Amino acid sequence: MKDREQLRRIVIRVVTSLLNLIIGPAGAWAALGIKGILGYIFVHTITKSIVAEASSTNEVISKRVYRVSPLLLFFGGAMPFIWGGWESYVIGVPLLLGSFVGAYWSAFHGFRKSASTEGERKSVKSFQKWEIASTILAALLVVLLKSEDLDQYGGSLGSALALLAILIPMNEGGSKASVGFSTSDITTEKAIFGRLIAGSFGTIAYLTTWSMRIVSMQAGGIALLGGMVALSSFVGFIISEINDRFSSPEDADRRNWKVGTYLSLTGIVVMTISLVYTQEEMFLVAYLVCRGGTSGILHHLEVRIAGQLLSGGGGIIGLRERTKFRIQTKILLGYLVFAVPIIAYLGEIPDVEILLIPVLLFSAMCCVLNLRTIGLMRSRQLA
Repeated sequence: MKDREQLRRIVIRVVTSLLNLIIGPAGAWAALGIKGILGYIFVHTITKSIVAEASSTNEVISKRVYRVSPLLLFFGGAMPFIWGGWESYVIGVPLLLGSFVGAYWSAFHGFRKSASTEGERKSVKSFQKWEIASTILAALLVVLLKSEDLDQYGGSLGSALALLAILIPMNEGGSKASVGFSTSDITTEKAIFGRLIAGSFGTIAYLTTWSMRIVSMQAGGIALLGGMVALSSFVGFIISEINDRFSSPEDADRRNWKVGTYLSLTGIVVMTISLVYTQEEMFLVAYLVCRGGTSGILHHLEVRIAGQLLSGGGGIIGLRERTKFRIQTKILLGYLVFAVPIIAYLGEIPDVEILLIPVLLFSAMCCVLNLRTIGLMRSRQLA
C-alpha cells in the first residue's frame, strides 16, 4: 500500500483507540453501568452492519463513504461536548463509531489490494506490521494521557486527529481504483470455507473483546489495559514471524493457524474458569493470551486466506468484512432472544458472570470450528 494511505490508516488507528479506550464503552459504563454498555454494544453492532451493507451497494458510493468516514470519528469524539446526557454515550457515540466501522472497513482492503504492487502475502503482512505498530503507539498515547491526568482531552485529541486523516490525500488514482474483488457466488466450496473462516474468527474476536471490556469496566477501567493488549498482540506477531522464517509458506500458515487458535482457546477457557471463581485479574491475563492468538497471529491469516477464498468475479465489495458483521449481528440478536425473557422474569440484569459464560463457551466452540475448518481445507487442497 502506498505511503499516504498507510499514514492515513495509522492516524485513524490512533483515533479509534483514543475513542474506544477513553470515550466509547467507558462513557457508556459511566453513564448507566452495565445497562449502558449493553446498549452501546447493541447500537454499535447493528449500525456497523447496516452501514456496511448500504455503503457496499456500488463502487462510487463505497469510495465516497470511505473517503469521508473519518468525519464520523470527528463527530464521535465531539459528541459528549455537544450533548452531555446519557443518550450521547449510549446511543450517539456508538451510532457514529459503528457507522465508521461499517463505512471504512467494507472498502479498506479493496483499496489495499488496488494499491499494492506486491503479492497478497507480503501486502497483508505489511498491513499487520503497521497495525501492530500503530496499536502500540495508540496504547502509549492513552497511557500518557492517563498518567498525566489528561484523559478528559482524549475525545478532543481524537477529533483533531480525525480531521487530520481527512486532510491526508488519497493515493494517486485512488478515486479510480476498484474496491470490489469478492465473488458474487457464495455457494461454491471455496466461498463456503471463506465464510466459515471469516465468521468464526469474527465471532471469537467480537465476543472476547466485548467480554474483556465489560469485565475491565467492572474492575475499574480499560485504558491502562490497552498497553498490555498491544504488547500481547506484538508477542503473537513475533511467534508468527518465527514460524514464517523456519517453514515453507504453506506449512507456516497451517502452524500459525493452529498455534493462534490453541492460544485463543486456552485464553478463553481460563477466562471462563476465572468468571466462575470471580477472579478478575486472572480473566484479564487470560484475555491477553487470547488476544495474542487472535490479533497477533490469526488476524492477518484470516484477512489473506478468507479474502482469497472469497475473491472472484462479480465485483462484490467487502464480502469478508460484511460476512463477519452479519454473523455478529445474528449472534447479538440470538443472544437477546435467549437473554431478554430471563431478564424480564428476574426483573433485573443478572451478574456479569452469568451474562458472559455462555458467550465465552460459544467462542470456544468457534475455536474448535477453526481447527476443524483448516483440517477440511487441507484435505481438499484448499490450504
